[in-house]
Amino acid sequence: MSELPAVAALLQHPLVERVRKLAAERSASVLLVGGAVRDALLGRETRDFDFAVRGDAIALGRWVANALDGDFYPLDARRGIARVILTQPAAKPITLDFAACIGDDWASDQRARDFTLNAIGIDLGTGELVDATGGLNDLRAGVLRATHTSAIVSDPVRALRAVRLAHQLGLRIDPMTFGLLSAACGALHRVSAERLRDELFEILALPRAAPAVTQLDELGLLATLIPEVEGMRGAAYASQPFTVLQHTFYALAALDEGSAALTLLAPSMEEYLADTLAEERPVRSLVRFGALLHDCAKPDASSAEHAAKGAERAAARARALRLSSDEVNWVRVFIALHSEPNRIAREGTVNDRALYRLLRQAREVAPALALFAIADCWAKRSAEERASNDCANSEAVARAIVDAYSDRWLPLQRAPALISGDDLIQQGVSPSPRLGQILEAVREAQFLGEVNTREQALALAQRLLREP
Repeated sequence: MSELPAVAALLQHPLVERVRKLAAERSASVLLVGGAVRDALLGRETRDFDFAVRGDAIALGRWVANALDGDFYPLDARRGIARVILTQPAAKPITLDFAACIGDDWASDQRARDFTLNAIGIDLGTGELVDATGGLNDLRAGVLRATHTSAIVSDPVRALRAVRLAHQLGLRIDPMTFGLLSAACGALHRVSAERLRDELFEILALPRAAPAVTQLDELGLLATLIPEVEGMRGAAYASQPFTVLQHTFYALAALDEGSAALTLLAPSMEEYLADTLAEERPVRSLVRFGALLHDCAKPDASSAEHAAKGAERAAARARALRLSSDEVNWVRVFIALHSEPNRIAREGTVNDRALYRLLRQAREVAPALALFAIADCWAKRSAEERASNDCANSEAVARAIVDAYSDRWLPLQRAPALISGDDLIQQGVSPSPRLGQILEAVREAQFLGEVNTREQALALAQRLLREP
């Protein structure tokens, strides 16, 4: 690995260059450190920049925010940590963190960080690489190593970060660090729910999340984040030769095979999965979270009840992890309806009316249900068995759901209603559940193509009014 071109390119990055000049104006000594340096050395792009500052880091952060017209946030006044966020049209925000140097010199600061490859720094004053922990050698060797034996227990969320980085960057965790991760289980309760959520959902957003989640479980970390997995661990999955938890991991792995499933569905699915409901958590990570908990009630509930009970348990876990109210409701709907597409496939009742009623319940969760229906079917069969009629039917129903959602459901939601409640009240219908039922029947008929004009809608409403 030749570091010089990567270092030169990073120093020429417009934002780094501006911070370098602004720091010089205030005679501040600054080290660019962390993920930006690591990613530059790996040839990866970054939108997050960490700066260690000898002196008043908060004052420098405020100075940079004013100069770059960014938003300024003092994150921890006692420890001297501030954040600057730069928003750009049609692009994700860029984050610049400024933190007071820990210790008397750069070496002390680097040794206080989490992993050696995150401790590599560039002195903005001299342009030189600073590597007091051997991060460059570890990066060359593809090894993730803690900077010291207390690095994980001092901030237990780093155990989750280690798993994420290892799978995100294709690194192997060195044996000493691996032992530190297992020992962190009992300390995760000290970490705020928000930080646990953020690390978990970054793992769930990985291109291949199943191996990382499986490793979390092997380390004993997963049950700390999602205690419901313990109930699934020893529960047999119907007549299959695996447990409920094993099936869950198989379903996650099937979701990782997304390219095949997405091809079966629609090109628009990638855009759908990349969309966000809150902060920067993509729908893709919500689907994986739902997959982790979709059978959480199966060990102690009947087949008819497990989806509804699981939905409430999963919603409670989502709230405990401080997901937004929209995300909590999304998870509840996903798990409550996760069996419906495959039930339709088994019964052979897929028709426009059945599709509409599923879409009315699922709304924006419908495409995720379609994708999961394929993964859930695949998770119960070997690669050879996936060609069975059951999975073929699941794939057909999934395609029908996605097509109906994009081609008819979304346009229907965006179009003005053909008639309103006021129209029915003028015809003598008093405000009551009956009024809502008639409006819903008209909406369904519009989806089915049975009514297309206001006159046809009024005629249908009048006919329904005459019915007992």
